[in-house]
Amino acid sequence: MHAGYDLALVSVWVGLAVWCDGDRFWWRTGWDPERKRAIYTWHPAIEPERAARRIAFRYADLGADPPLEGRS
Repeated sequence: MHAGYDLALVSVWVGLAVWCDGDRFWWRTGWDPERKRAIYTWHPAIEPERAARRIAFRYADLGADPPLEGRS
């Protein structure tokens, strides 16, 4: 875990880092090739159990694919 800039950051898995600012959790869910940028989703921090469940689903999705070198 890393804290800085009033954010908490937890690296969960290759390509899955979760940030929290006290109001919401957010994490990367994909890549938009047209805009050449990451796609993020978020969940309210007042529901940490539901956020954890959603993050666990994302972790399972990423765990199904072996990490690729250079993937972020």
